[in-house]
Amino acid sequence: TRRIDVNHVIKPLMNTGRVSFAKPEETAQLTGMMIGGVTVLALPPELPIYIDPGLMDLDYIILGGGSRSIKIKVSPKILQALPNAIVVEGLTGE
Repeated sequence: TRRIDVNHVIKPLMNTGRVSFAKPEETAQLTGMMIGGVTVLALPPELPIYIDPGLMDLDYIILGGGSRSIKIKVSPKILQALPNAIVVEGLTGE
């Protein structure tokens, strides 16, 4: 299992000293979607999407479909079309 390296990668990337995950209410307010159903395909353009380069080597990925009950299976190449997507080397410390 890979985990995002928050302390060594995300904090410097976001130019901040403190990073935390949004509460469910904050997530809904920022994205219009519930926790468990947030999809990168409909995020506001001002929210960056950090992508581990290893995802791009997969045949497919499973994304939230905008609600808790919907998931979608897509090629990771779809991520390259998102204007706010950034592939970050070492995102998971690997």
